[in-house]
Amino acid sequence: MKLMLRALILIAFAALLAPSSASAAACTMTKAERHWIDSSLGAWRHMERRMELPRQSSPTIVLFNRSCRFERRAGQTAWAGEAHKGTIRLPDGGRAPAQVTSFAGNNEKTGEPFFVMALPSIWTAAKLPIARTPLGLTGVFLHEFSHTRQTPVLAPVFQAAGRLHKMEDDFSDDSLQKQFQGNAAYAAEAQRERDLLWAAAIELDPIKARDLARQALVAMEARQKRWFVGPNAYWKAYDDLFLTMEGFGQWVAYAWLSDPKGGGLSGEAARQRMRGSRKWWSQEEGLAMFLVINRFVPHWPQRAFAVRPAQGIDLLREAVAR
Repeated sequence: MKLMLRALILIAFAALLAPSSASAAACTMTKAERHWIDSSLGAWRHMERRMELPRQSSPTIVLFNRSCRFERRAGQTAWAGEAHKGTIRLPDGGRAPAQVTSFAGNNEKTGEPFFVMALPSIWTAAKLPIARTPLGLTGVFLHEFSHTRQTPVLAPVFQAAGRLHKMEDDFSDDSLQKQFQGNAAYAAEAQRERDLLWAAAIELDPIKARDLARQALVAMEARQKRWFVGPNAYWKAYDDLFLTMEGFGQWVAYAWLSDPKGGGLSGEAARQRMRGSRKWWSQEEGLAMFLVINRFVPHWPQRAFAVRPAQGIDLLREAVAR
C-alpha cells in the first residue's frame, strides 16, 4: 500500500487486465457489484456508529470493472457509468491504470478527499487470495476508505511535516521501510518494538499488557531519537503519521471482521487475516498499536478526530499512563 502527499494509498499488482469495449449506455453496475459496494458502505457506517463518530456524507467514490468506470459524487446517491480504455479518470484530474487497486486520494485543488477501488471482478480475475471471500475485499475497502475520514483531519499535520521535507510523488508509508530496512541495527530495533506491542495486544493480564506496551513505547522513542537526527530528522514526523494512518485503517478493518454484526470472525482469526504476510512495517506495528490503544484508552476515536487530532503515539502514551 502506498500513501502519498494527497493521502494516496495504492495496492497495485502487475497483472493488468485487458479492457473490453463498452458503450456508456451499457455501463451499469451488475446486481452483485451494487450489492458489494452497498454492503461495504454499510460496514463503514456501522464502524462510524461503533466509534461514536458523527456521520459524514461519503466523499466522491470511483469504482471500475474491466470495461466501465462508475462515479458517485460526494453527497449524492446516483452512480454515473462510462466506458474506459484501460485507464481510470480520477477526481483530481489524474489517471490510474485499470488494475487491482484501492486507495484514498485528496484533490489538491478543492481539498476534498475521494476514494478509488477496483470492483471484485478485477481482484478475482487476478486470482488474489484476498478476493476468495467477500470479507477480504470489504476489509480492504474499510482500511482504505477510513483514510478519507483521516485525510482532512490530519492535513495540517502533513503540511507541517512537508515543511521539514517535501514528499516526492513516490513517497509512501513504505518509504521509511525502504530507507532503513537495509540497516540491520535499525531493523532489529523496529522489530523489537513491534513484537512488544503485539505481546501487549494479546496479553490477557492488563497489568502485564500495559507494562509490555510501556516497554514498546520506550523502545519506539529510543529508536526515533537514535536514528531520526541530522538529515534524517524529518522521518520522525512521517513515522508518527504513517503509523497513525496505517494503524487506524488496519484496526477499522480488524474491528469489523471480528464484530458479530460485521464479519463475525474470532479476534484471533481477524488478527491473522489482517496481518497477512507481516512484511509491511507500518501496517504490522500500526495494528498492534491501535489494538493496545483500543484496550486502554476509552473514547479514543474522539481524540483521534478532534480539532487537534491525537496521533497513535500520543494515544499510546496515554494508554501506558492510565
